[in-house]
Amino acid sequence: MTQAMIDLLAICCQNGNLEMMETVARSMLAAVPDDIVAWQFLGLTLYMKGRPDDAIRVFRSFAKVAARRSSRLATSCELAATASYHLATQAGSGLTKGWAGIAKILTQIGFKRHAANARKAALSAGGMPDPNLIGD
Repeated sequence: MTQAMIDLLAICCQNGNLEMMETVARSMLAAVPDDIVAWQFLGLTLYMKGRPDDAIRVFRSFAKVAARRSSRLATSCELAATASYHLATQAGSGLTKGWAGIAKILTQIGFKRHAANARKAALSAGGMPDPNLIGD
């Protein structure tokens, strides 16, 4: 299921289908509440839909989830979230542009460490696209 959700997220991201991208991200969170891929792509989607305040709230929630995950032993949900992250950052995942957009937004709102991680994810997924391709 995780691979299918990442593939669907990538298709939505590549096609600019923000409604479906939001639905996929929310579905991923319903299944795995600690899924940092879903949190970040939900934030990106909200930002791209012109809802920056909602996006910032989502990115703050993501930062809390990320901090909580690094401070305790892995649960089955966290193992699923880790698998999702590995799939979303592997070469050919189709999420390069999305990760680059997330990095740009996280930089703008002051989450520099998380922005650096998103840039690494973009590079892992296939390289950083032209930053001008990412919506402001």
